[in-house]
Amino acid sequence: MLTIKYLYRSTPIICSCRTKQLFTKQIYFQSTIVPTAEKNEKQEVRSEFPLLDTKFNQYQLAYRYRRSMDLLRGYLVYRLFSINFLVNNQAKIAKWGQRILGARLFRSLLKLTAFGHFVGGETSQEIKPVIKSLQKYGVKPILDYSVESDDTDKSSSSSSSDHNDSVHDFTTSKFIECIKTSYDVCGPNSTIAVKLTALIRPGVLKKFNILLKSIENRSLLPPLFELINQEQKNTEKTIETFRQSIKSYFEKYPNKISTSIILTNDEFTEIYHFLIRLNQIAQACVEHKISIMVDAEQTYFQTAINYFANELQRYYNKNNDAFIYGTYQCYLKETLASVEYDLSQAEYHNYTFAAKLVRGAYMEQERRLAQEYGYEDPINTDFETTSKMYRACLDEVLKSFSKRHTDQVRVMVASHNEDTVRYAIQKMKDLNLSHDSSLVSFASLYGMSDYVAFALANSGYNTYKYLPYGPMESLQPYLFRRAQENRGMFEKANKDRRLHFQAFKDRIFNLKM
Repeated sequence: MLTIKYLYRSTPIICSCRTKQLFTKQIYFQSTIVPTAEKNEKQEVRSEFPLLDTKFNQYQLAYRYRRSMDLLRGYLVYRLFSINFLVNNQAKIAKWGQRILGARLFRSLLKLTAFGHFVGGETSQEIKPVIKSLQKYGVKPILDYSVESDDTDKSSSSSSSDHNDSVHDFTTSKFIECIKTSYDVCGPNSTIAVKLTALIRPGVLKKFNILLKSIENRSLLPPLFELINQEQKNTEKTIETFRQSIKSYFEKYPNKISTSIILTNDEFTEIYHFLIRLNQIAQACVEHKISIMVDAEQTYFQTAINYFANELQRYYNKNNDAFIYGTYQCYLKETLASVEYDLSQAEYHNYTFAAKLVRGAYMEQERRLAQEYGYEDPINTDFETTSKMYRACLDEVLKSFSKRHTDQVRVMVASHNEDTVRYAIQKMKDLNLSHDSSLVSFASLYGMSDYVAFALANSGYNTYKYLPYGPMESLQPYLFRRAQENRGMFEKANKDRRLHFQAFKDRIFNLKM
């Protein structure tokens, strides 16, 4: 039966209701009081959304965009990824698989299984049908051309400077192509993701990261992208200004850092070229009205990545626009302090703070390195501590809504955890935010937690799917990491497996979904 609730205003938010039984679906009409953009006055906004099942059991909504064989594949992939032996030895299995089957047959097998389930395709043309199938049910894609590097990548470290520059320039062009694809298929106000390690040698970024961690007051450094955009024709002047600002800091505080990690002239030049690439990507986003998610990476890069993301926000997130989002990994012990500091900087410099909150994707590697090198584990002790950190970071961002202009703070709740999503929904209610508010959005990875994402989209919440694409060879590390970092979730993913299989059975027996 269809239940329609008429909600009348008798309190400042929502009021009494009466119910009529009609058909087989629930819809509710909600009166909400929200502040207007120009003044502190409040106005009534009447919104209409299907009722959200906060237990997230509406699998009929979740898998409408999937073909029957996709559902079966999803069930099997979740089964395989819950087997510890396969996850622990996936690199060896992949190596032997290629030897036995041959590269071509192995690629086909991977594309039919994990690659096909978690990845949109290899090219911008291949992902267009996937984008349209997501949009059909109200889910927006975050296009992620998935190329990244790590400090363990010997090829990039040993290659010549010219070769590295050409590779990074090519990757920049692919990111800009991704922006244009997002605009062409999704229109303005869509989103892409970038990994900064794809734009610079990881060894240089790691070295700069160490240097930055030694600088307690980074406000002494010049505003990077203001400098880049003012002095683009004078490369030497820009590099020298940046170098002198760092040099003067360490002359003032000589005990802060070892001289062994001072950047060379060539490395400063590399950083300059990296900033030019990043600036080109940001300018393309502004031109097409597309937002960038600057992804978080390993801790030995993350201070630098966060610094560059904040500098991009400082220059481009003006006039209440949120072209640049930073990412905060809540499994790190230091994340709340980082969020608090960045919020204060955004308020001080009067730019829009935009954050994506995630749990984190490099836990096993981070813990292994901490143990190997004998430093404190940067990761929270357990799952519940990380959940508390996530809620604390979300609360801190939401508190800023009342301190600043309505549109000067944005947050994306990027989580597969149902409790976290329910917590965020309740916070939106507490703040009288409508379901379709642009201030709070939700995101999850393509191929995971569809039963949460599509239920949220169906009820009017701004909902996104991270849609990775790119060469299969480049995406293998991504797939392996998905398996490793989510092994606990895959082991306990009875619900995801069960709902995939239930949807598949419904489809096979021609039951209406």
